[in-house]
Amino acid sequence: MEMCFPTRPALVLALLVCFVAPAALIVAHIHENPQFSPIDEAEHWDYVTRLANGGFPRLGQFVQPATLRAQACRGTALPGFNAPPCTQRILKPAEFSGGDYTYEAQQPPVYYAATVPMRWVAMNVFRVGDVEGTRATGTVWLCAGLFVMWMAGRLAGFRPLAIGAAILLVGSAPLVVYEEASITNGAASILAGSSLFLLAALAWRHPGRWVVPVLGAGAFVAVAIDQSNALAVIVASAMFGALVTGRNDAPGETTSVRTFLRAWWPAGGALLIGALASALAWIVVSRELALVNPKILPAFGALRTTPRGLGEIFREAVAMLGPVTDSYNVYRPMITSNNSNMETVVNEGLRTLLLAGALAGLFVHRRLWYHWMGLVSVATLYVGGVVLGVGLWLDYDIDPSLTGRYGLSVAPFLALGLVAAIRGRWVLPGLWVVGAVTFATTLWYTLVG
Repeated sequence: MEMCFPTRPALVLALLVCFVAPAALIVAHIHENPQFSPIDEAEHWDYVTRLANGGFPRLGQFVQPATLRAQACRGTALPGFNAPPCTQRILKPAEFSGGDYTYEAQQPPVYYAATVPMRWVAMNVFRVGDVEGTRATGTVWLCAGLFVMWMAGRLAGFRPLAIGAAILLVGSAPLVVYEEASITNGAASILAGSSLFLLAALAWRHPGRWVVPVLGAGAFVAVAIDQSNALAVIVASAMFGALVTGRNDAPGETTSVRTFLRAWWPAGGALLIGALASALAWIVVSRELALVNPKILPAFGALRTTPRGLGEIFREAVAMLGPVTDSYNVYRPMITSNNSNMETVVNEGLRTLLLAGALAGLFVHRRLWYHWMGLVSVATLYVGGVVLGVGLWLDYDIDPSLTGRYGLSVAPFLALGLVAAIRGRWVLPGLWVVGAVTFATTLWYTLVG
């Protein structure tokens, strides 16, 4: 406890940045945005409610009648979305855009299964509606993720003020708020990334027999939440490799490959094996459960009307370098022109800061572990985006439409790497100013538009 909160002000700071600030933004977003998110929120909600009712979704099924009714009555915040009137007595999937297939059945079930009991508490204890109660679980996912990020930062030896600035930047980012206030397995990505950072730091500080099974299980669960979380597993494994190299290298000497592998393998190897086992297991299970070939699923028809190929994937993967910025976000569209103006300012500022911290290792004489972590994070985001894009292209015959949210689990590594790399008397106060402006802007445009 003393390590996490060395002083009473540190405890207060952690409560503010990990719980109060992000919860305020998520609650405001849920209140102001009753329509479903256009990023497949209705299908994600259908997945949760189907599990709650004792079922399990299969690729190619139609969504449940209750989901059709909710879509017709709530609407979806997407211009041109087709839905019949709410008062229509019988609703048919064919009357909705894409035919309303359960295409999110392609996702592994851990997030959805964990959301079911949290949703029950929100609905039965706090008496909120079904959709709102399911969305509210994002508050738990994000606050837990930011708190784990605090513990990871303290274990890595960072000052509370520095960790607080990193957490405020991540927790106030428009895209993060949008993801956490929507029903999507991406809501658990910050927690997945922070947990992997924490496990790697614990394995370094307290090695033992527990390392292999715990880190392997941690990577397995992270990828079972969302397979894109494998990017954070790669970064965590590489971070451990950088720590091993830094410990074993004396000035003017290099670590032999055998010595490196012997020290890195128990933790770094366990992470990679756990992630690979999880990914392969779900690929086998999901293909056995699928009722149709995903290449002909009508729900993806719109993504087959645009050019697709390696050139498009290489271009789209650039968006992966903005894991908390480059995607649809919290600012409500088509309300005011100031909306898009401030969105651009905030997003560009956040992207520049996080990339600057990650690339700091290019400009130092002796690279420390967090320099390598930042460089590997950038490479993993882009190369991982290309691999993800190729996989979607081959499996679904679609333009993958890659966006930054697929790299959300890497955001804790980027943010903590940023505060580790900063130097100078006024830089940390400057980060606090940016974080405060980001929080205020996100809240203002959520409430006022």
